[in-house]
Amino acid sequence: MTGYKRYILPFLLAVGVFSPASAQVQAIQDAVASVEADSLLSDVERLVAFDTRFMGSDSNWAAVEWLEDCFQAMGYDVRRDSFVVDVSKSVLGQQFVLNDLTQVNLVASHRGVINPDRKIVLGAHYDSISLDRPQSEQDFAPGADDNATGVAAVLEIARLLRDRQTGMTVEFVLFGAEELGLVGSAAHAAAVSSRGEDVAAMIGLDVLGTRSDIVPDAFTLDTTASYLDVANQVADAAEAYTDVFSRDGSSGSRLMVTSIGCRCSDHQSYLNNGIPAIGVFQYFTNPSPHINTSTDTIEQVDIAYVAEITRAILAGILDVAGFPRRSPDFDADGTVGFGDFLLFAEAFGTEMTDASTEAFDLDGDGQVAFSDFLIFSGSFGRSFT
Repeated sequence: MTGYKRYILPFLLAVGVFSPASAQVQAIQDAVASVEADSLLSDVERLVAFDTRFMGSDSNWAAVEWLEDCFQAMGYDVRRDSFVVDVSKSVLGQQFVLNDLTQVNLVASHRGVINPDRKIVLGAHYDSISLDRPQSEQDFAPGADDNATGVAAVLEIARLLRDRQTGMTVEFVLFGAEELGLVGSAAHAAAVSSRGEDVAAMIGLDVLGTRSDIVPDAFTLDTTASYLDVANQVADAAEAYTDVFSRDGSSGSRLMVTSIGCRCSDHQSYLNNGIPAIGVFQYFTNPSPHINTSTDTIEQVDIAYVAEITRAILAGILDVAGFPRRSPDFDADGTVGFGDFLLFAEAFGTEMTDASTEAFDLDGDGQVAFSDFLIFSGSFGRSFT
């Protein structure tokens, strides 16, 4: 390939005959189909087996270590972000007092290959509480539905994204100290805001395991009017790729939309900081009677339902983050530069009959075409180190 054909004409004239939409649909379908209910169940069972994950307890710290090991076994670097809990409040007649208690959020990242500085935050809290017991008897707070289900979903999505390349970064955060005031997520959201991080969406998973008798295939997405676009994108993906769909149990509308958020889970901390955020729950009607009690055991969890919501959120994340994507740093020197341009130009216009050119199909549509050049040009000059 020489002259204008190599350097100019392909980028100005090529229109290609391809269907990136159909390629993306197949790629997302394949990822969604990989969600394993048995994997989710195993993680829920292990978390419940700690007996309690009440903040500050020995079992809470044991759960932190186990979760840390889970991320590391998947190949992620994981860090502990510490924060301090100072709480004095009465909830359902029980008094809870915690002073100068250090707790942690666990953070791991799946780095985007096109726009790594823009991210989706996927989070769930790992602590538990039994409000039918006083603080001195929190040695049994199994927290199966609330929120071992959400944590298991985060771990499963992290497992499935590990070897899949997305355009944006996906950051996984397991929050401590949610149950008495969203303390862990408030600390993380404030840090994200203060650093000016570019967050496309925060998605918080909380209480995913009890299927409604009224609308058994529904779950609920909570957000505010400012962030309807991204919430609808996630809802669209759920309907396109799974057997569950988003509904508000109160109004019957597609989304639960309030002026400031439901104030009921960790996504609220991000809404409070002006960050696009969505809360994901089982069908949101009256609270399930076992939530936040010592009866929140594994028997309360419908793992097939948890798996389907996990598939829905995975589909939404892949759609928002951009999937499939491949890195434009073809020569692996850490920067998208002229050397990468020469390699890309050589492969331009080829079909995927030759495996050696697959790396240049940045949008995964089966051809190296103009759509790939647009992705490449948008990344030119970017450092990926």
